[in-house]
Amino acid sequence: MTSSGSKHAENTATPSASTDIASLNLYRIDSSDDGRVENILTLSNFIFAADDSTKHGSLPYWRRSLSHPSAFILFLASESRPDTPVAFLFVIPRTYNPPLRSGATDGLHIWLAGVRPTFRSAGCLTTMVRQLGNIGTVTVCTFPSRFPDMWNWLTRRGWLLEQELEEGKVMFSRPLPLS
Repeated sequence: MTSSGSKHAENTATPSASTDIASLNLYRIDSSDDGRVENILTLSNFIFAADDSTKHGSLPYWRRSLSHPSAFILFLASESRPDTPVAFLFVIPRTYNPPLRSGATDGLHIWLAGVRPTFRSAGCLTTMVRQLGNIGTVTVCTFPSRFPDMWNWLTRRGWLLEQELEEGKVMFSRPLPLS
């Protein structure tokens, strides 16, 4: 499925010409066959120093995950370079066992998200999460010791700490109404 782009005017940082979020379009990928998946994976591997020996760096794993009807990727890129993403969210369905504090047992999970270093603090993550709208249940996991900026982003926005998982990983859920 071909995804469309839409302008977004939010700007939460003082941008330079190279990091102006207002100059970016939001795109959505819904198909595992979409050729842009490889571009998102390349950005992810750059951000997280992953390679194809891990699920986070494996194109076949990404394509398999994206083949679920509820899975999708949101990304931001300039209109002039739509195949060069600067930020992305990879959303997959998830079953929660044990249930979340809200009682939810099913929802969507931000499996992986990343922002090119030059665009961090420019509002990219906020822009993409807002595009999730009023989906009832959205979760995300992070490692606070490895990604303190993500921990801070989630806690400042009132996301709820749901579980402490293995190796210092924690799961948050997004409160509704949106904050």
